[in-house]
Amino acid sequence: MNDVPLDAGVYQMRWAVNGKPESIDRADGVDKSGLLYIGKGTNLKSRLIALYRGIIEERRSHTAAYTYMWDDFERKFKPEQIEVRWAVTSKDEIDDYEFALLGDYIQAYLDTPPLNISRVRK
Repeated sequence: MNDVPLDAGVYQMRWAVNGKPESIDRADGVDKSGLLYIGKGTNLKSRLIALYRGIIEERRSHTAAYTYMWDDFERKFKPEQIEVRWAVTSKDEIDDYEFALLGDYIQAYLDTPPLNISRVRK
């Protein structure tokens, strides 16, 4: 996490085994990049720390981590097989950038990335 900037930006979480992306079946095709989640943050470092803490320590500190824990995604996507990449952008552009990335994914697969589904527990 030392190389993650404090800047605003978007990030993608993917499933990779030994550094190689694993394919995920989607509604319309196969995502060969293994994308699990597309997100954003005004401080990438703190947002990604919350994501990893949520996954590793089973905290509700991040929506994707909560979905990962609640729906038992660990059965298939082990924490050590999760990789994250990011792009820095201005705070004014993060919503549009995230929206565009999600839109491209949905256009390609007629589906959202698996962890972009939010669950509300009542």
